[in-house]
Amino acid sequence: MKVQLVSTWMLGLALANAQVYQPLGGILDRDGNPANMERVSELRSRTVQHDFSDETVEQRDTRRERADAVKKGFIYAWDGYKKYAYGADELDVLKKKPKTTRNGWGATLVDALDTIHIMGLDDEFRQATEMVAKINFHNDGGQLAKVFETNIRYVGGLLSAYDLSKQDIFLKKAVELVDLLMPAFDTPLGLPWQMLNITTGQGSSETVGTSSTNLAEIGTFQMEFFRLSQLTGNATYHEAAQKVITVMLEKNSPQDPTSKYTIPGIYPIDFDMMSGRFTGSSAYWGGGGDSFYEYTIKTWFLSDFMLHRNLDIWRESIQALREYGLAESSDGYLFPGFVDGAKFYPYVDTFTNFIPGTLGLASKLVGSDTYFELAEQLLKAGYSVFGKMPSNLGAEAIRFVRRNVGSDYLQLSAQGRAQVDAYGISLERP
Repeated sequence: MKVQLVSTWMLGLALANAQVYQPLGGILDRDGNPANMERVSELRSRTVQHDFSDETVEQRDTRRERADAVKKGFIYAWDGYKKYAYGADELDVLKKKPKTTRNGWGATLVDALDTIHIMGLDDEFRQATEMVAKINFHNDGGQLAKVFETNIRYVGGLLSAYDLSKQDIFLKKAVELVDLLMPAFDTPLGLPWQMLNITTGQGSSETVGTSSTNLAEIGTFQMEFFRLSQLTGNATYHEAAQKVITVMLEKNSPQDPTSKYTIPGIYPIDFDMMSGRFTGSSAYWGGGGDSFYEYTIKTWFLSDFMLHRNLDIWRESIQALREYGLAESSDGYLFPGFVDGAKFYPYVDTFTNFIPGTLGLASKLVGSDTYFELAEQLLKAGYSVFGKMPSNLGAEAIRFVRRNVGSDYLQLSAQGRAQVDAYGISLERP
């Protein structure tokens, strides 16, 4: 929940500092109707930040101790990065050497800017700012840029740093980078390539020779691109991100007998960006689908509740998730899983742990106790994956046995059944 609370705070900050900007794409609902302005006005009066005014001294001290422990943990990790790989994308923690995995522009440094600022590490923020000013986005480090990752790590990091510090260098760098990414959207339908040669502007799929992509990678530009349009007054970025959603909806319908998209709100993962159609029927709120759902509702918040189509998509998807995408484990936890048509597969990865925080945020702004209750259930399930381990470190992916579905247990390997006997879950990617 900690990360989601920070994200919530950032959204509020962004709204408070937004320039006047009228969103174009997505402002109408799925039926072509504009947002109900009376409802929008009521939503704008709501807050998400907890009121600490009635906090006891003991509660305050506990909170501060926990915050201090988190800060110390960050500083420990940051000092290692700074000593062995400062300015690099990543640190190889075993070899204690820098790694270039995101074009060499300093992914770890840029992605951590907002955390450094929020924690009050002023000297570290100043030094990191100096490093950002030296980044040359035209030098791609000999790698193709993964457009989705570049957006969420670099563009998101730069925009967050700008909103917190108001230092122009961050906005300048964000515009510079997004302008270099825009050729990825120069395709017949305006759907972005997964990979991009920054030097030539040539796009490609991660799977060479195909035009395959996935739901998360086409649908996770909405928030950063909307914010950039807010800050610059240039609608190009927002329109590009919203066109992706328009095409996805127009080209895929549960009423189409040839469509892989069969259940309203259950969007499949696999997608072809040339045809604009889903190519598989497996749907999932974890890896490959996760951030599409997260960004859909958060961009609605960021738009000051004006992007009504986003709200329609979110509501439909949450309803479908509750009906088709959740199952209770044999030990009483509620987990999401894979959905393929009418079939449910009890597989879950750590990427789904964004759901409780996002639902909690939505519950405060939409005013839904149901959302919050579901958030609590899913949070307990996600936490249990960690809490059951002797190390308190959760597996990246698990399988669980559904209550009263004995075949789930029998289909596991001998090792998997032994793990279920010991921990209640089978460790798929420990």
